[in-house]
Amino acid sequence: MLLEQGLGPQPPREVTAPLEIQSLLKALHAARTPLEVRFEERAQTFQSYLVELDTASGMLYIDELIPSVGDKWMTQRESFRVDAWLDGVHLRWQHSDAAQVELDDGAPAFSLPFPTQLTYHQRRGAYRAAVQRSIDTRLELVHSADKRAFAGELLDISVTGCKLRLAGNQLQALQPGERYERSQLQLEDSPLLDVAVEIRHRTYHEAGDETHVGLHFHQPPAVTQRHIERFVTQLQREARRQAREDLF
Repeated sequence: MLLEQGLGPQPPREVTAPLEIQSLLKALHAARTPLEVRFEERAQTFQSYLVELDTASGMLYIDELIPSVGDKWMTQRESFRVDAWLDGVHLRWQHSDAAQVELDDGAPAFSLPFPTQLTYHQRRGAYRAAVQRSIDTRLELVHSADKRAFAGELLDISVTGCKLRLAGNQLQALQPGERYERSQLQLEDSPLLDVAVEIRHRTYHEAGDETHVGLHFHQPPAVTQRHIERFVTQLQREARRQAREDLF
């Protein structure tokens, strides 16, 4: 299990067991989690996806990079780092030997050997509940220093943070570490809540043309905290009820 609820954030640990690395890569592949690629000595961040795994040969295959200029550096076999976030866990590893290949369906990709070492960092300790599209939620990010504002729906929420869905590619507009101190949160059956949020990470999903933003609630007012806790508890109870029904 990638996330052990209730243990709180854990220090990073280095995973070297081949079976555990394989299991983590399979989870990334199954969830179609975006990968952030950064080349050494280059400031730009690229996105890709894990498109295929070959456990017999110990090879993984990632899609061409977005933006496509990164493919040039990949074919030159420049060293790069991969970052991915899955269920509150930050995964990170290094590569230096990518090869351009063609998959069985003719799609271009890059082949890489499974990493021999992978950093596993559980960043989240609080229970995080998924928020269905049918539930009425909204979070408007408002920056106190300028007129920037973004609004979207919640993908999930915990008592310490949430994930927001925004339309379009917002990777350049939203930077990790930025704080939006005048933001407003709308939960189902609650008043409009004042909240300050800090950007932890963001990924662009090209298929849906939307950006998912991981946010941390920064010292929310007591009334806001109570509404968040009540909403998370409500979602948790509903998830447990549905899980019990699925057993029969």
